[in-house]
Amino acid sequence: MQLISTFIELQPIVQSIQTKVNPQPTSNLASRVYQAMQRKGYQISQNPGEVNIIYIRGADQFGRPNGNRINEWSDRRIILQFRLGRPVIAGNWAATVKPGLPAIRNPLGKAGAAFIEPGQYQAWQVGMHHGIFGRVESGLVQVAPVKFRRDVNRSGDVNGEPIQSGRIGLNQHSGSNQKYVDKASYACLAAQSENGHLDEFMPRVKSDRRYRQNPNHIFTTTILDVSGL
Repeated sequence: MQLISTFIELQPIVQSIQTKVNPQPTSNLASRVYQAMQRKGYQISQNPGEVNIIYIRGADQFGRPNGNRINEWSDRRIILQFRLGRPVIAGNWAATVKPGLPAIRNPLGKAGAAFIEPGQYQAWQVGMHHGIFGRVESGLVQVAPVKFRRDVNRSGDVNGEPIQSGRIGLNQHSGSNQKYVDKASYACLAAQSENGHLDEFMPRVKSDRRYRQNPNHIFTTTILDVSGL
């Protein structure tokens, strides 16, 4: 069920007031992300009530480089929306687009842990994420191929490895409030905060008018590197 606060915030008159009297502190980040997507020629949903799901690899909450460290929540998950024709950040959470150390050192398969390749993919539906360690929660479930590289050397560095494509169970879920990524991700796009994922991100995603019209809507997600902002 959509949170009442989210419903109220999405109303045009409320958005107008927010834009005028409470400017987003990350509005500069919104513009930078928007421009980066434009340069790449990516799809950008700008209609009222539509969300853009974006991950920024190696960035802090303001879109500044942070070293892109393995096993830390060194990436960002953001939701970009448009209000009065302007891009704004509607959600910004610590996340990872990289597998944790357990996956890198002891991958589930001999081919090595998967690292999603930066790009834009229309590949996720709202559903239930079933973690490999028994955790079940609402999330975005991969339903179409994405590009990735395998860490065959188990070093955390996939530069130079061949790009592959496929459905590998790369879902979007929470990191269960863990201090480090560890076993929270074996390839998935995970945000550190459980409440941030379940009480903020998912209600915002489900508020998208396209999903409300069609529960089988396939969401697009964009993966950017901080160097591209």
